[in-house]
Amino acid sequence: MIQSVVQIGNSLGVTLPRDFVTKNKVTKNSKISVAHTDGSITYSTHIPRSTQYATAPDKEWFDLIKEVEKRYGHALKELAQLQ
Repeated sequence: MIQSVVQIGNSLGVTLPRDFVTKNKVTKNSKISVAHTDGSITYSTHIPRSTQYATAPDKEWFDLIKEVEKRYGHALKELAQLQ
């Protein structure tokens, strides 16, 4: 699929294909992961653990979340699997 590069303010952007948006329930202000290697760009709705908290408001909050994840991550994953 070929997409055109568009001007967005002082930046450049590429629109996301409708089928990707629909299938992944992407909406305005959704967070997506963008990875680029050797001239290729990959978009994903799966946010890698290493960047999950990159937008935390401050270091104290970030540290708290990481501690909770470290202590209770396994239990939280188990609870998430319950239906």
